[in-house]
Amino acid sequence: MAPDNGRRTTGANTSSENTAADRPDQRHARPIVAPRRSGLSSAKDILKMRDFQFLLLGNAMMFAGFQVRNMGQAWLVLELTDSSLWVGIVNAMPGIAIISVSLLGGAISDRAERWKIQVVTRFVIASMAFVTAFLVTSGVIQAWQLIPIGLITGSMFAFHNPSSQAFAMDIVGRERLMNAVSLNTTLSQTATVAGPMLGGYLLATGLDSAFYLLGVLYGTGFIAMFFMKTRSAPSTRPRRSILQEIGEGVRYAARNNVIKWLLFMSTGGLFTGIFQAVTPLYARNILDVGEIGYGTMVTVQGIGTLVGSFALVLHGDVKHKAALIFGAMLLLNTAMIMFSFSSTYAISLSMLFLMGMGFGVWFITAPTLIQTRTDEHMRGRVMSIFFMIALIFQLGWILGGVLDTLIGTQGATLVAAIGSMTIVLISFASSRELRHLT
Repeated sequence: MAPDNGRRTTGANTSSENTAADRPDQRHARPIVAPRRSGLSSAKDILKMRDFQFLLLGNAMMFAGFQVRNMGQAWLVLELTDSSLWVGIVNAMPGIAIISVSLLGGAISDRAERWKIQVVTRFVIASMAFVTAFLVTSGVIQAWQLIPIGLITGSMFAFHNPSSQAFAMDIVGRERLMNAVSLNTTLSQTATVAGPMLGGYLLATGLDSAFYLLGVLYGTGFIAMFFMKTRSAPSTRPRRSILQEIGEGVRYAARNNVIKWLLFMSTGGLFTGIFQAVTPLYARNILDVGEIGYGTMVTVQGIGTLVGSFALVLHGDVKHKAALIFGAMLLLNTAMIMFSFSSTYAISLSMLFLMGMGFGVWFITAPTLIQTRTDEHMRGRVMSIFFMIALIFQLGWILGGVLDTLIGTQGATLVAAIGSMTIVLISFASSRELRHLT
């Protein structure tokens, strides 16, 4: 494939792959099957695409920023309030906004120019990071101020996430999406590994430094958009009200048994959020490793995600996707259970690494399967449902704070692991289509 140096326009009626194979009735739905190629060979072809190169850069910065924001904000609130409940409340604000606005964001993504959505949302997200840094530097920061900042940031991500996923397919096409997502997650995770480690050191030297870093990361993701030439053509489908289009997207997802149960499985993110809420408490109160140790913990988990993602890049398309998803979630939750009983730093780091591996495989496979089984004109709305559900993990921050208060940090972690695995077991037990997914 030659490098993609020209302006590429895609739209609802231009995809040659949008056939009866993508209809919502799962009895007739089959993913597009491309000729088998090695993972590395396909990755090299995708990397020749100019727009995908800048997409990788921008997404790497957004991935890294997401981790730095979570850890920096959690530590900041802990220092301001010494309250695990306040940590949960503040870090849940973006999730509340995403859940509230995500369906609207998906409908807009199917209507509007996705590149413009990316530019606007990334600019506002970066601005909120610099506002937080300024408040910390000026010495006027209070925990309540992070609530509106979190709501604004979450609202922007509600528009950003579905359009970002759809924009990736606009660039690489449906057949290359699995390889593209694997490659994107792998390279982005490299920045995610470096970001928290640097963030941990910056937190130790000054709380505001981590948020200035966050602003730079998000700002770089914003600037990268201006080097991309791919644009999506406006939809030519008849326009209806936003509420009607949102309802159409929800009904579409509910009729497809694979999409429906993958979405249900994503509700397990609520329990992942519990774990995220208690991680800084582990670092400070149980493992006694401080800010740098906390940054190392987040980094090691990111390395695990990087390894899991890279394994998919090397393998290419995986035939038995049901076994892949189940194995990934089993690994993640088993490691979380082991982590809950650990009070040794080395063992805890090992379990975080395994958790990261499981998460990396899941985070690539699930949204890719959902996208490739969705009609072109529905992608934004269906992906908005996925992100609305998956990012419910941020509400887990509140639940984590409550559970930590009631049953302790280790008890809260054990509840998180058991709850997450229960959701997985229910999903596979309820859906024959999911169990036989290829």
